[in-house]
Amino acid sequence: MKNIRIIFKREYLSRIKNKSFILLTLITPLIFVAFYAAVAFIAVQSGKSDEYTQVNYLDEHNILSEAVNKDTLSNFIFHKVDHPTEMKELLDNEYLALLHIKDKDRLSIDSLEFISSQTPSITKISSLQSYLTDDIFTQSLGELNITNKQLDELKPRVKFKTLEAKLDGDLKSSNSGLKSGIGMFMAFIIYIFIFIYGSMVMRSTIEEKTNRIVEVIVSSVKPFDLMLGKILGVAAVGLTQFIAWIVLGTGLITVISLVLGLSAGDSSFYQEIAAGGENTAIANDTVSSLIQSVESLPFAKIITVFLLFFVGGYLLYSSLFAAIGSAVNQDSDTQQFMFPVSLPLVFGFIIAQSAVFQDPNGAIAKVFSYIPFTSPVVMSARVAFGISWLEIFTSFFILIATFLFMVWLSARIYRVGILMYGKKPKWKDFAKWIIRKN
Repeated sequence: MKNIRIIFKREYLSRIKNKSFILLTLITPLIFVAFYAAVAFIAVQSGKSDEYTQVNYLDEHNILSEAVNKDTLSNFIFHKVDHPTEMKELLDNEYLALLHIKDKDRLSIDSLEFISSQTPSITKISSLQSYLTDDIFTQSLGELNITNKQLDELKPRVKFKTLEAKLDGDLKSSNSGLKSGIGMFMAFIIYIFIFIYGSMVMRSTIEEKTNRIVEVIVSSVKPFDLMLGKILGVAAVGLTQFIAWIVLGTGLITVISLVLGLSAGDSSFYQEIAAGGENTAIANDTVSSLIQSVESLPFAKIITVFLLFFVGGYLLYSSLFAAIGSAVNQDSDTQQFMFPVSLPLVFGFIIAQSAVFQDPNGAIAKVFSYIPFTSPVVMSARVAFGISWLEIFTSFFILIATFLFMVWLSARIYRVGILMYGKKPKWKDFAKWIIRKN
């Protein structure tokens, strides 16, 4: 135990004092926040263009109403013409377009031609199609002496709240979209971090083996103690870095949000609510429902599951990566072993997506929540949907039991592979090393 603690301390301190670790810990949140700021800035600025495209429309059979001439829609200004616009004029002016309508029957509009020197965006074309459809539909209703108001009054307004029953008899607001987002975020984080820090253990083992440092170390430390100390040390490094990223990232995102006016008090969404009108009640209900859904989330359970399965998943896979690192002589030799070892984790992430968006409490999701090679990502994706503590701890117990077995198995490979040089190992060599006696 003393040797494990010494190896753990060495691995942890040597990495967190490394300049590259410090720079990566500080720079990574800046990169993500810069990305967030860029996306937020583009989202805020989108749709604010002062340039309008003038649409000269040639309506051969007067399909559109005269009201179109007076409307401005999504940066379009409509102008009715009696003859097609010259091609040269279209080419010379990028903010000019021709809409040619040849149809006679309002029930079948399939001859529209939109001609311009530049291809419009999908959003603009969709908006234009929707506007023209509404205009033609309104005229058809007028011919039947039906107004849009009368038609709206006939439409049923179906609205319901999603509530989740609790053991104490209370009903809490629930939001499937919010829970799906949290579940997929946690699954993705665990999926990525297992690869990052598991590979770190493997590269560290390869480096020590290549530099022949390990020959000196194993003269005074058992291979098992060396491997376990290395795994736990890198795990502590990962948690330290992850916590630092959360703290720095949250702080920076808060600052960026305030600078860009995306705080709750300044957002356009809340301004719309304050403006009143027909949509005020709907908007208020949406915000209120979202706040209630956030407040009703089982944060203690979510954080507990994330930490347990983050550490458990890392320990399981890092023991396998350590065994691979001990057996090979260089990074290029790891590929043939990495793929089959990491395939269950990739498959688990696919199952997690299916569980979140289709049936988080279905049989498939539950089965893969108990399989230790997939449970870290699947269980993390499901936890927000309300799973029992019994299911959580049963899955975690299986995960830890499998980790202990894999540590023992990997140590059998590690003790031989760490001192093997020159020959490229094969899968049958792993089997020989496992059953080999001391």
